[in-house]
Amino acid sequence: MRGISERVRVQCQLIAAHARAVTGAPRAHLLLYDETIRRLVTVATPGSELPLQQVALNLVRRNYPGLDPLDLSYRPTINPVVSAAFIGQKTQVNTMEEAFDNIMPVPVSVIARGLVGITHVVSTPVSAEGRALGLIRFLVSGPPTDAQQALMEAAASQIGLTVANADLAEQTRRQLAATRAISDVARLGASEGLMTTLEALVHRVRELTEADAAVVYLTDPDGDTFSMTTESLSEAGESLEIGRMGGPMPTRPMGSGLVGWVIAAGEAAFVPDVRRDPRTRTRHLQTPEAAIAVPMRGKGGTVGCLRLSVVGRRRFTESDLWLAQTLADEAALAVQTARQLERIREAAGAAGARSATERTLQEIREPLDALLASSNDLDSLSEDELRAALRAARAAAHQIQSVTGRLQTDGPEANVAAPVP
Repeated sequence: MRGISERVRVQCQLIAAHARAVTGAPRAHLLLYDETIRRLVTVATPGSELPLQQVALNLVRRNYPGLDPLDLSYRPTINPVVSAAFIGQKTQVNTMEEAFDNIMPVPVSVIARGLVGITHVVSTPVSAEGRALGLIRFLVSGPPTDAQQALMEAAASQIGLTVANADLAEQTRRQLAATRAISDVARLGASEGLMTTLEALVHRVRELTEADAAVVYLTDPDGDTFSMTTESLSEAGESLEIGRMGGPMPTRPMGSGLVGWVIAAGEAAFVPDVRRDPRTRTRHLQTPEAAIAVPMRGKGGTVGCLRLSVVGRRRFTESDLWLAQTLADEAALAVQTARQLERIREAAGAAGARSATERTLQEIREPLDALLASSNDLDSLSEDELRAALRAARAAAHQIQSVTGRLQTDGPEANVAAPVP
């Protein structure tokens, strides 16, 4: 779970600085919408090199402690101008008092007009493919001409395209990082067994998603019930006692609660506030908690559910849901692999044929190594290289699935060779 990445910030700062210089505006404010806190957040505030601008800024900061005109953050509905530009997706030209109503005190506008000559604000929506991403606000000395406004809107479109492309590349990078992490965890299944694999898995998943709680539920052998197996909590999660493994974990019937619904339906659930979802059963009614629950889809059906939570004002985004489903599917493969290897060890131990087990382990280790190799140095890869690495990772994952699928079909005994004399 993430807000606005540093990579996106740097790219947008360069475009915003160029847009301000081209339009001749004394100052521009670029704000992007951060889904995790549901606010417009300042990303760049390029300004012309006028000494009086710094004088005006220092005067505002001195008279209004805690208010920084270059580091504003506010709701998209803070005033009608912002709402019309961001939600309505239409450029707005207003006086500075109207544009910053309920954001900055009225005397700030007087200071800006008197020292810098700023009287109006052009608020231009930043969007891509019909999705609102933010605003760029040009602070100017009068209403813009049609040509100036066209330049401002073109700059906003370029920023929107940059943000959308950066988001797509970041999602691909996160998906590859998730594949690599789960592949690393899957190695434990080849040596340490299912429970060790699950414990490592749930911890890595929580770290990758920056969640306050990550819990894995697995279906029971009869397929009619499920139960919690492992969980990992952040410091905030522990302090608020949102853990669900306080005592013995009873089995629950399929379809029961949010997790049971996800497993039975085979569909993900995105819950902004668990206190208001009829499928959830939470005891922590005073603590706002957002949750994502995704099915762990393995070969032959759903083997469990991955549930992630964040508390307080934090929220998940759509990209978090995508990442969670990737993690859950990779985790299902790791669980199935660990279970099959445990069966092979039992059969091999009974027959006294360790060589068969070693051959099978090697079959699985090789594609695991390929998965890791395909996702190294993610930050240095281009967008095309990221996609190519993701295809290679998926091919390796399918090879692992093929090995475990053969074991499921033929049974572990088919892989047990006669003891070597």
